[in-house]
Amino acid sequence: MFKKILAAAAALVMIMGITGCTAKPDVESGNGNESGNQQTVEPAKKDEKVQVTMYLWDKSMSKKLTPWLAEQFPDIDIAFVTGYNTMAYYSDLNDRGEMPDIITCRRFSINDASHLSDKLMDMSETEIVGTFYSSYIENNRETDGAIRWLPMCAEIDGYIANVDLFEENNIPLPTNYAEFIDALNRFEELGIKSFTTDFHSDYTCLETMQGCAIPELMSLEGSMWRMQYESET
Repeated sequence: MFKKILAAAAALVMIMGITGCTAKPDVESGNGNESGNQQTVEPAKKDEKVQVTMYLWDKSMSKKLTPWLAEQFPDIDIAFVTGYNTMAYYSDLNDRGEMPDIITCRRFSINDASHLSDKLMDMSETEIVGTFYSSYIENNRETDGAIRWLPMCAEIDGYIANVDLFEENNIPLPTNYAEFIDALNRFEELGIKSFTTDFHSDYTCLETMQGCAIPELMSLEGSMWRMQYESET
């Protein structure tokens, strides 16, 4: 049953870790209801629903995720808790012995999460791992071969397309993954090589953005912006 919950949650979250113990924190809601009432998750007794605590990276996740999971798994009492989008938050929970059953976090890298490895479930031998592209899984594999984090499934923040390039080469803008791959192959045939990255580091997205904005960053204003950004001001 726990794997079933994991499979459902993985379909909607960015990055997820599964702990090897059950926490007992004060929660904002139970069984998918954002009531705001405080309650404590207690160990399930015989004939009672299995209780699972899932921490969300922010409150926006609760709009569709919490009622959907509650509907999919009526025999599971899922306590949804709005946490924070940083691994430091879970480090603090770990220090207090309050790790939840399911962790979600968007601001994530293997290095940032390495100190929590011994508290997380190794999913490398589970069926759920086989439902992801191998490249995604390998980027989340630890040095000992364990898979303790699962990547997102198709959450897109945005696309940037050189429309002129598509039109000049009579290649339609893709509207799905298959058309996207077809467009890449057609560009390859024309000698236009696509940029690829394994997104191994958590700063890769920023590097990609900076690469697309080289002229702006070379200006006086852009140089000042970058100095301020890199100094964390």
